[in-house]
Amino acid sequence: MAIAPPEFAGPLRYRTAAVPARRRRRPFRPLVPSVPLLVAAGAGVTTLAVFPLVSGALVDDAYITLTYARNLAFHAHWGVNLDGVAHTATSPLNVLLLAAVAAVVRQPVVAAGVVFALCVAATGWWAARTASVRSWPVWTGPVAAAVVLVNPLLVSTVGLETHLAVALLVGLCWAATVGRPGAAGVLGGLLVLTRPDLAVVVVAATAAVPALMRRAQVVFAAAVTTALPWFVLAWILLGSAVPDTMLWKVGADWGGTTVLNGLGLYLRVFPVATPLALIGPVAGAVAGVLWVFAQGVRAVPALVLGAGSAAHLLVFCLLGTAPYHWYYGPAVGALSVLVVFALAAVSGWAWAHAPEIAPVVVRAGCGAVVLLVLLSAGYAGHDGARWRIAPISTNHATSEEYARVAGGLHGKVVSAGEVGALAYFCEDRCAIDDPLSERAALLGRVRDRIDRSGPVLGALLRVNYLFVRPARYTPGTSTLMMRRGTFPDGVDVATPWSGAGNLVVFPR
Repeated sequence: MAIAPPEFAGPLRYRTAAVPARRRRRPFRPLVPSVPLLVAAGAGVTTLAVFPLVSGALVDDAYITLTYARNLAFHAHWGVNLDGVAHTATSPLNVLLLAAVAAVVRQPVVAAGVVFALCVAATGWWAARTASVRSWPVWTGPVAAAVVLVNPLLVSTVGLETHLAVALLVGLCWAATVGRPGAAGVLGGLLVLTRPDLAVVVVAATAAVPALMRRAQVVFAAAVTTALPWFVLAWILLGSAVPDTMLWKVGADWGGTTVLNGLGLYLRVFPVATPLALIGPVAGAVAGVLWVFAQGVRAVPALVLGAGSAAHLLVFCLLGTAPYHWYYGPAVGALSVLVVFALAAVSGWAWAHAPEIAPVVVRAGCGAVVLLVLLSAGYAGHDGARWRIAPISTNHATSEEYARVAGGLHGKVVSAGEVGALAYFCEDRCAIDDPLSERAALLGRVRDRIDRSGPVLGALLRVNYLFVRPARYTPGTSTLMMRRGTFPDGVDVATPWSGAGNLVVFPR
């Protein structure tokens, strides 16, 4: 009987060594940054290149913020003057960011440029991410960053919280677009830390977007978790959860001119910069309304940026506040981005549904936006390589003139109405006596407001100032006065807003 070979002898077979499978080599793929990252990098580098043009022309309130940031970074002190605490910084988040950067670069103005670049970069990044989700053209992010960067009104607010607010608004638009209530809440909390009045934008966006409204509890829980720690600390350590200036500026108009009718004043004083600043926002407002009519609640960018801007401006109009140009800033920035988003959405629709007219639509829309960007950039560069004053400024003197004035000051000096640049350039050599820097005077106004308030508002204000402590006050020993015209003594100053004047110091 034949015996089968071992390899066929049933279940007991010879075992041969297993040959390792040859691994397939993956094709080499070079590391390519994502489009949003490229957009952010390009926007940030471009902004840093533009900043030297702006750095010598910051508005006076920007110098108040920079003085807060410098004192916090170098002296761990919250205030304008080092001899006492103040609570007049509207944007705690902006001060904290500036102080963190200033602690590294050691120059607050340079820190303002870095934060400015980061905010424009974040605007481009969020815009590019929103475009990616919506399948919009790749140019959406760069163009959104560009319209924010060159807008004359927005570039006149560098150092303030405006660009930070715009970046967070575009981020909130992205979170609403992708339906992420937790991220929307965190961004909403950061918006409230940027400006407490921006809380209305968070409420309006949540109410308008179904994806956020369905989980409104998540949005508000995340927002409260993000913002509440600062307000509790401010309530206990600074004596008020919100800045003292919030009470001071309510109803403080300019002789009947408020946010409601203030743009007419800017059109008269700045007849070129103001129209250039408003073309984009007006087009964005019209595009947002048409978008909502066409798509209803699916028009998420229009609901967040458009309804949020409207709600924010409405609050200022109802409060009757003076028309400081940076009050318009968040709405101007958000609506400028909205017109880019609307153009991107129309372009996508045209290529999908009407390819025969799509090239015409895209060229016309992009051409209009590019023309606006070029006109704004050209206007920005008309004053040379370094601005003397911002395109829109309500100051009585330029920062260079205030630096010359501060160079001759010693001790504590009563201000002539503006405190920021003087306090910044004084550094440790002198101090400025002004309600924005000396809390004692401002607390007197707060007490008057509490006494004149009704039972509900009065009770809320008393709770808000429950932990306030008496402010130490050392009065100024000399007074800085503004005289109209030019004089042989003092420092001659001149701005488009105030005309020619002369700043001189008199003993008290």
